[in-house]
Amino acid sequence: MKRKFPNPRTLIIFTGGPGTGKSGTAQRFLDYLGDDEIVKISYDQIKEKNWDIFGFDNEKQKDRLNWFSLEEFYLTIQKRMWENKTILIEYPFYQRHKPKLQELLDESGYDAVTICLYTDMETVYRRGALRDETDSRHPGHLLTCYHRETYQPEQLKSVNRIAPTFEEFTAGIAHKEYNIGLGLDILVDVTDFSAISYEEIYQQIAEYQSRKLEAAPR
Repeated sequence: MKRKFPNPRTLIIFTGGPGTGKSGTAQRFLDYLGDDEIVKISYDQIKEKNWDIFGFDNEKQKDRLNWFSLEEFYLTIQKRMWENKTILIEYPFYQRHKPKLQELLDESGYDAVTICLYTDMETVYRRGALRDETDSRHPGHLLTCYHRETYQPEQLKSVNRIAPTFEEFTAGIAHKEYNIGLGLDILVDVTDFSAISYEEIYQQIAEYQSRKLEAAPR
């Protein structure tokens, strides 16, 4: 059964710190909704595509390519808004990204829902370390020099896949506020993924949008 939103012109934002399981949780929410017309846009997937196309030789080149990828990400959102699609995005968004997302919402008149995932620091650090150890992780996330056509898995042997330390990890994200609070703000505890109620998330969005539509001038 497809579950529709009262306002289909909605930007659903999955955010949260590294290791909170945004990609998997967002996909499970999409699977629950059962609506194959919802467009999922991943900044990480855009970065990985561009890493494969252009490659990079050092951290400076990688940072520049990531910046261009972020612009492509925003342009993709804008295009889908022009097409009146329901859109889901996922990334560890923080205050740096909020103004541009707000600008896109203001220009398009889209409704926003922020779904912020959270758990304790030790859990997200452990999950992040395990994620970086998997072979499915794109090597561009771990390397400062990468070209798809010449890449060899042996290159990762020189990379400390569990870096940074827990102390470095917590210090690196302490200044970031991942709950950017655009539109309806929903907090989801991801300590136990099996305990997440996707029906409850959906109902919160549907009820919020229904109230807004009823209150809108006719």
